[in-house]
Amino acid sequence: MLQRTSPIWYGADALRDWIRAGGRPQRRIPAQALRLWWHAHWFESNWASAEQRLAPLPPPQDPLFILGLWRSGTTVLHELLAACTGWNTPHTWQCFHPSTCFLTGAPARQITVERPMDSGRIATHGPQEDEFALLLLGESSVYRGFIDPRRLPECTELLQAGMSVEQVGAPELPRWRSFLRGIAAQASQTRLLIKSPNHTFRVAQLASWYPHAQFVWIARHSGEVLASNLRMWQAMHELHALWECPPGALEAWLRAAMHECSRVLARCLDELPRERLLWVDFEELRAQPRRTLARVLEFAGVGPASAGSTLAARLEQALGRIPVHAGERSALPADDFIRNLETLMAAARSRFGSGDTMVHRSLGR
Repeated sequence: MLQRTSPIWYGADALRDWIRAGGRPQRRIPAQALRLWWHAHWFESNWASAEQRLAPLPPPQDPLFILGLWRSGTTVLHELLAACTGWNTPHTWQCFHPSTCFLTGAPARQITVERPMDSGRIATHGPQEDEFALLLLGESSVYRGFIDPRRLPECTELLQAGMSVEQVGAPELPRWRSFLRGIAAQASQTRLLIKSPNHTFRVAQLASWYPHAQFVWIARHSGEVLASNLRMWQAMHELHALWECPPGALEAWLRAAMHECSRVLARCLDELPRERLLWVDFEELRAQPRRTLARVLEFAGVGPASAGSTLAARLEQALGRIPVHAGERSALPADDFIRNLETLMAAARSRFGSGDTMVHRSLGR
């Protein structure tokens, strides 16, 4: 049963209108209609002021995007890379206040809370997934499914919409791209580091918009990803959903998402050169974090992290502060779409990996 909710979903007019289109929520929130209107009104007013500052800024030249399905290790890789490189990356306070973060200074107080789906921590000034900014800005995001699980099929359409720059109606995400310009401008002398599992489904667009961008795709055993995502999405629904999730809807959505992931990966194998995409296995990162991070840094043009170097010292400090937790083991489902994804992952590992990855589990093992 829905017990509580968080007000973080009060964002732009477009998000407000999308929520309203769902009808009367099952979860009753005092003065919800008024609160939606109030937050959207001031969000749009603040964004109009911010956008005047952002419009003249140049786009980031060579961002590094961390890709991979939800619950594949994208967060820990993001945090480790941000810590050992000092690269510019969106922070939590910016991603959850995208209409005002360029108008105000950073909050003085650092708050740390536990993530709803695991023991991970979210910090005010810590690296954060920019998809939350994209959602609140009113752009089309699959995280709308956190709010209204009944409309998860719409989110499947969003996964498909971002696969091709040639596709009619593919989202251009103008507000999100303005947001990235603002983040990049705050430390223009460093590289921009961006992480969102949802960008996995936009890789064709991202490669077109940012011709010098690179991508690091981190992957995890498909059975574990599926099981972990069930827990994660259920936890987010409990915290944020305004409607109950219909029986079986989440399972069907996750299977559709993994099918779309296979289509994206197949396209990457056909179109992306090795210098633009690096494949990393979560098991490799967990078992050999120093070696794996050093490989990512070399791919990104940083390093090598030779003994005694400043980079090596920062890498050691990052690993000492940010643990890589072992994932829970789950069996591989017998579904054909899962086997197809695992087959494509093996091909991507061979094409975009280091060629000497020692730790991975292939089909049937």
